[in-house]
Amino acid sequence: MYLKSLEIHGFKSFADKTKFEFHTGVTGIVGPNGCGKSNVVDAIRWVLGETSAKALRGGEMADVIFNGTDKRKPAGMAEVTMTMGDCEEALKVEYNEVSITRRVFRDGKSEYRINGTLCRLRDIHDLFMDTGIGRTAYSIMEQGKIDMLLSSKPEDRRQVFEEAAGITKFKKEKKEAMRKLDYTQANLLRVSDVLAEQERRMNSLKRQVAKARRYQALAKDVRILDTHLGHKKWKELRAESEELRNSIRSLEVREHEIEQDLPQKEQAVIRARDKAQELESQLSEIRQQLNERRNAASAAQGKISFNNERQAELMGRIQQNESDIEETRQKLMQQETDLQEAVQTLDELSQRIESQQAQVSEHEERVLQAKAVREEREGSLREVRTEANRTQSLIAAAQAKIESMLSQFEGNRERARQLAEEDEKLRIEHEQAVIEKQKQVEELESRTTKIASLVEDLESCERKFQHTRGDLDASRDAAGEAHKQLAKVSSRLEVLKQLVDSGEGFQKGTQSVLSGLDDKELYEGGVRGVLANFIQVENSFAPAVEAALGSHLQTVLVRDNMLAESIIDTLTEKKMGEAAILPEDFIPVQSEAQLMHVPDGAEAWALDKVEADKIVAPVITRLLENVLVVKDLKLAAKLRKDLPDVTFVTLAGEVMSPEGIIRGGVGGDASSSVLERQNEIRELEESNARLVEEEQAAKQKVETLESLMAEQREAVEQARERLQKARVDESTLQGQVSLATREVESLESKISNNEWERNELKERENSALGNRETQEADLATARQRLEELETSQLMLNRELEDSMNREQEAATVLNELRTNLAVERRALQSAEEQQQPMAARLEELRHLTSRRESEIISFRERIESATGENAQLLEEIETATAAANFLEERLEEAASGRNAILESISVAEKELGEVRRQVSKISDQKGKEEVSATKVELRLESLQENMMERHQIDLEVFRPDSHALLLCIADQKKAFVRNARRKSSLSEEEENEQEEEITNEADDSNDIEIPGEDGPDWDFVERAVSELKHKLDSMGPVNVDAIEEYEELEERHNFVRGQHDDLVNAKDELIGVIEKINIETRIRFTETFNQIQANFKEMFKVLFGEKGQANLLLVDEEDPLESGIDVIAKPPGKKLQSITLLSGGERSMTAVALLFSIYQIKPSPFCVLDELDAPLDESNIGRFLKVLDNFIDKSQFIIVTHSKRTMGRADVMYGVTMEEFGVSKPVGMRLTAEKDIDESKARSAAQKAALRLDA
Repeated sequence: MYLKSLEIHGFKSFADKTKFEFHTGVTGIVGPNGCGKSNVVDAIRWVLGETSAKALRGGEMADVIFNGTDKRKPAGMAEVTMTMGDCEEALKVEYNEVSITRRVFRDGKSEYRINGTLCRLRDIHDLFMDTGIGRTAYSIMEQGKIDMLLSSKPEDRRQVFEEAAGITKFKKEKKEAMRKLDYTQANLLRVSDVLAEQERRMNSLKRQVAKARRYQALAKDVRILDTHLGHKKWKELRAESEELRNSIRSLEVREHEIEQDLPQKEQAVIRARDKAQELESQLSEIRQQLNERRNAASAAQGKISFNNERQAELMGRIQQNESDIEETRQKLMQQETDLQEAVQTLDELSQRIESQQAQVSEHEERVLQAKAVREEREGSLREVRTEANRTQSLIAAAQAKIESMLSQFEGNRERARQLAEEDEKLRIEHEQAVIEKQKQVEELESRTTKIASLVEDLESCERKFQHTRGDLDASRDAAGEAHKQLAKVSSRLEVLKQLVDSGEGFQKGTQSVLSGLDDKELYEGGVRGVLANFIQVENSFAPAVEAALGSHLQTVLVRDNMLAESIIDTLTEKKMGEAAILPEDFIPVQSEAQLMHVPDGAEAWALDKVEADKIVAPVITRLLENVLVVKDLKLAAKLRKDLPDVTFVTLAGEVMSPEGIIRGGVGGDASSSVLERQNEIRELEESNARLVEEEQAAKQKVETLESLMAEQREAVEQARERLQKARVDESTLQGQVSLATREVESLESKISNNEWERNELKERENSALGNRETQEADLATARQRLEELETSQLMLNRELEDSMNREQEAATVLNELRTNLAVERRALQSAEEQQQPMAARLEELRHLTSRRESEIISFRERIESATGENAQLLEEIETATAAANFLEERLEEAASGRNAILESISVAEKELGEVRRQVSKISDQKGKEEVSATKVELRLESLQENMMERHQIDLEVFRPDSHALLLCIADQKKAFVRNARRKSSLSEEEENEQEEEITNEADDSNDIEIPGEDGPDWDFVERAVSELKHKLDSMGPVNVDAIEEYEELEERHNFVRGQHDDLVNAKDELIGVIEKINIETRIRFTETFNQIQANFKEMFKVLFGEKGQANLLLVDEEDPLESGIDVIAKPPGKKLQSITLLSGGERSMTAVALLFSIYQIKPSPFCVLDELDAPLDESNIGRFLKVLDNFIDKSQFIIVTHSKRTMGRADVMYGVTMEEFGVSKPVGMRLTAEKDIDESKARSAAQKAALRLDA
């Protein structure tokens, strides 16, 4: 195997698609620094699966994509394809050439391919495993790899030796086996936990199951006993309820009779009460009138007493008011004197306040005038100061503007010159950018059109694929449905055949004969089958024919008479049942059957509806002779009169014999028809054959569609790949067009801004010249005005000071006057406050005097009115007393009449009470019996609900099972005896007697009969039910579902146990595999290491001289599979030292010695050396090339070098150059002349490579 070619596209500096052709021998790759030589090595490493961007001298994997230059746009992806030749033996594949491809896109997506087929990175690693080729194998050597090989930890050096020993694949298998072992161990642990948990659960469930089964046994007995006991109680309660209902009905009749006389007596009492009520009303009216008269007299007397008391009270109040009026008049005179004095004092204070107010107003006017003068002068001074400040600012601003204008004028001129140069440059760049953009737009339009075509192709492929997949799904569903139907039919057919073969539904003797009796081999050949197997009947007539033939259908057809006799003897001797046997030699010859007319109303002659095998046809003809099939028995009875010798059978299977015997009804198994079963078997056999053909056709269609779908899937993938590639190109072009558009727009914007800025500079220059003259004139005027304002400011300061002094003097005088005025006003306010209560008090006294005088007048009027009212009341008292005496006489007369009426009412009420007591007594009796009936009904309802709740039994439809009841009672009696036997301490004689009694009871229980009049021992039944219920209750909660749960758990436990055993076996097998791998890898690694060790010592001497010493040592010789490897090197003339202290050249030579030591054991198909000779001097390069010549025929070498001597050794040379900055391109060169090489005499690999290059 050798490296044939390397194709690079968009990888690092190789922007264009570049292909390197390699041949056997030495291929040199040369070029200046930075031209991209090492990128070729990186491409090989990358395509072999390097995943570290740092190892490829990048920060992330997207860095390997060509990133563009000043003239080129960035690439959308990077792709490298490496092709190997003569791969059949080395890679164990069927192809001579193997190409591996790797792509990476800017969005982070990547893909790997082997011979154009998508694959995984793992597949590539597996392909090249143990070949010496790989991203970390010894087939690629560079200076960094040398440092890693020599300076890394001893454990890290093992990888190269393992690759050479060919145990990498074994280690991977071991790693996979260890992973599976860990997984198996984890699963085994989980399964063990599950088993332990299941066993704990099963142990718990065992107890629950035993308890549940005991519970079910007890519950069954309780159900039998309790239901029968409940049914007995139910019947008793029903009888009691009927008896109570009859009694209630008789009481209702008696109650109705008594209640008929009750209304007359009630009416008599009502009439007497109405009369008494009328008389009572008259008495009440008289009493009311009498009370009114008495109350009127009493009220008049009380009013007179009240008027006398009121007159005395009013006289006292008149005297009090006259005294108050005199006292008030004296107070009023004193108050008027005080008020006049207060008014005189107020007038004096008012006059003084008016005088002082005038003085204050005069001085306030003076102060305001002084303040106005001061404020006017302050305003003038502020205006002068403000104007002066503004003038100074104008002067400073004008000076600054003039200086700024001069500076800006110079800057604008310089900027204008720069803008002119920049405008010329921008216009040239703009023209170039527009041309480039137009080219890219045209190319993008072409790509867009192509993509539209590819999209249509992809959609067409996908539609075909989807249609095919839909057809495939439908076909699969059809095949599945056909298989399901076939399985269903096959299962049913198999069951029916088994039933037929086993003689299901036949007599025991028939089944014994069909099963071969005691010697299956003897009877199997002579037994032909039952008679039913030899006839065919339509399903609609099957019940009729089967009824007509009856037990003859079970007749077994045998070979001859001798066999029949043997079968009968065997059945008789071994008591294996009865059977009907028909020897073939007993069957008569078939005679011609005479066609018979079917009577009106009949369905058909039975013989016409039967198709019999020719062997049994004579027998069937005899058996079905004169058998007529009719619709029903009614029609059969009608036809029997005309056809007395005919046997009638109905379509339902009823038979009427010529003797008049009718046989019919339905047995326990309505589906045991032998003939219908035979018909079903025939139909199922036909359906089974048809479904087999349908399933085969469906499977064939599924296979065809799967093949078609695979082809269409491949077409879709190819179309999608083409579309993806086109879209990547389109995306790249869109990015380039977008960049070009932005560049053109940017240049146009820059040109526009440049032109605008130049115009702006011209306008600003012209404006600045005019503003400068204006600013200088304004500056002179402002300076003159500033001098005038400073003179005015001095004058105004002096005038303002005089005004402030005068204003201060006037304000001092004004404050004194305001103080005096405030004192006088406070005195006036106090006098007014004292005057107001005095006036109010004076008015109050006047009002009080007037009110007392009016009250005296009112009191005198009320006294006169009361005197007149008393005289009138005395007259009313005399009139009321006379009327009251008259009413008392009438009241005595009415009371005597009322007493007579009340006596008659009492007599009537006694009679009515007696009748009502009788009704009440009957009603109470009826109520008690109704309550009793209700209680009985409730007990019945409760009993029914309890039976329904506990046993789901309706007592109304319950039918007692006396046999089961008596058996259960006998069992319970035995149990009671056993319990009593355990608890008692009887003597042996008593125990024996008890055992005999138990035995007798057990014997008696076997001959239990239905009870007679006495019936079962219901007291014992009730006691037994109570005891059983007590046992059930004492058992506590019972998990009846535990039985089913235990069975499911046991099944699951057995399954998990099988899984556990499988895992244990798998674990043992994995341990055995790992042990075998360890043994094999130990042997291989030890042998390879020993050979490399010896080779390294010799090769080191070749490169360093005979005095050079080197060795390879295992750090841990007892564990060579995991031991690190130390490299010891001692160049001539130096002491043994650490390898890290060697010089760069010595390290390179040591690495070369180690590399070629490995190559002596297992050379890789090719070897890439990246500037391995860079640190070597001329003499060491010579040694290196001398060693290299020994391996040229064993391997292919690609050397990246700057050394002339190494270049001279190359057979084919590739130069890598950068004609365009940032883009690498190769230049090939053949170093052996064509005329010096004769193809027939070419001996060296270099000559052979040259010939292939020329070809």
